[in-house]
Amino acid sequence: MRTKTAFILAAGFGTRLDHLTRDIPKALVEYKGKPMIENVISKLEDYGINKIIVNTHHHHTKMDAYFSERTESLSEITLIHEQEILGTGGALKNAESYLKSSPDFLVYNTDVDSDIDLDKLEEHHLDSNCTATLAVQERQTSRYLLTDINGSLIGRTENGVNIFYKPGKFENIKLKAFCGIHFLNISVLANIPSDQNIDIIPVYMSLLEQNYHINTFNITGTKWKDLGIPENL
Repeated sequence: MRTKTAFILAAGFGTRLDHLTRDIPKALVEYKGKPMIENVISKLEDYGINKIIVNTHHHHTKMDAYFSERTESLSEITLIHEQEILGTGGALKNAESYLKSSPDFLVYNTDVDSDIDLDKLEEHHLDSNCTATLAVQERQTSRYLLTDINGSLIGRTENGVNIFYKPGKFENIKLKAFCGIHFLNISVLANIPSDQNIDIIPVYMSLLEQNYHINTFNITGTKWKDLGIPENL
């Protein structure tokens, strides 16, 4: 059986859930009767993931204690503690040695609940022979990703202005909201600086400037919830 790897982003402070995350990490906040990260792990294991990396920072000792007592699992789970918060891009770079055994791997935010078909996302990613594939939706957000008519990523909005990073001229521009779920080729990590706090979206924009192909996977109509918002719990 080949290794199918996923990285769960779980180091954040959970500031939008402040009343719930003062004493525990966001990943352990209860959702559907269990810690929210368990819902993600179950989804990943149902999809066939057998190696999971989880980054930790906020209340990391409580994550250590929780997983040390957790015995039943279909996958190998490894926690990586970040002494300083590294952002979504920096976290991936920090975990490079754990991820390099998988040419392509899944990244999933711990505070996302979705019915996304991960098999179709993987198929879309591999068939398009792209560097990364981002799950997106047509919904309101404060920051949009820009795609061309075929769904290829070409830029993003910054302070309400469309900024294009991909070389070329584009018509029929589409505005999409990122869903915190993406497939990456390991080559992305070579383009992330070490030991820096950096988010992954600026990394993708830098790759576009270098004419890399980054794709999107539209899950509009699929259930998707941001669990960082208290009312969504």
